[in-house]
Amino acid sequence: MSDPIERYVSTKEAARAEQRQNEHALWEQWKSGGEQPHHLEPLLKIYEPKLEQKVRAWKAPNISKAAFKLELQDHLIRAFRNYNPERGAALNTHVEMRLQKAKRYNTKQQNMAYIPEGKSGKISVINRAKDHLTDELGREPTINEIGDYTGLRPKMVEQVQKAQIRDILGSSFEHDMPEIQRRGAYEDQQLAVVANTLPLVFPNKPEFHALFNHVFGTNDYQKITSTTELAKKLGKNQSQIARMKTQMGNHLQKQFGLKPDIED
Repeated sequence: MSDPIERYVSTKEAARAEQRQNEHALWEQWKSGGEQPHHLEPLLKIYEPKLEQKVRAWKAPNISKAAFKLELQDHLIRAFRNYNPERGAALNTHVEMRLQKAKRYNTKQQNMAYIPEGKSGKISVINRAKDHLTDELGREPTINEIGDYTGLRPKMVEQVQKAQIRDILGSSFEHDMPEIQRRGAYEDQQLAVVANTLPLVFPNKPEFHALFNHVFGTNDYQKITSTTELAKKLGKNQSQIARMKTQMGNHLQKQFGLKPDIED
């Protein structure tokens, strides 16, 4: 019988090798399939524990957990896009190196937080309040709750949070913009990121979270685009669903410059 320590090490190595193979297979499926969002979702889920660990290890105290995680997700997607297996490195090694760049977000946001005028001066105040209330309530606080805690108008809280998301969705993809636009995948990648931050994008609107997930088939939801079928699924009438789809499309376009096709 082999040594127990050797058996343990061997088992762990085998598990790591299997995980690497699984990650690579999912990456190949996403890459060869034209980088479709529904192929991206399994990759994002596999790396979810790593992102959570990085948030705990790297996030500065006055930075929002949700915003920092969104920044990590953007770097993760860029790592998937730029990965070249012919260079010899494993996918997880390439990802680890790429995620290091998210640390710059701390400095960028901390510098913005000290600007005395406009919305940027409220960033650190709102982020600290949000983290405190999340720990206290055991859930994401509403905009009104953040407003009550900070003494800021709810409208200001909402504007600051949306500005943060726009900044991340825009600047994090900016370097790869020409290539992404040529492939027509830029908007798809942004929508995949939005799918993982719906409480920020549509605060206090869980019905829009379900609508988004069904329309784009994200977060393991069945993809449904028909207004009739969505009405049955969400327990609303067709007119309500039609209005919600219009509102969702307008919001994505106005706030983030996205123009996804959400019609029947």
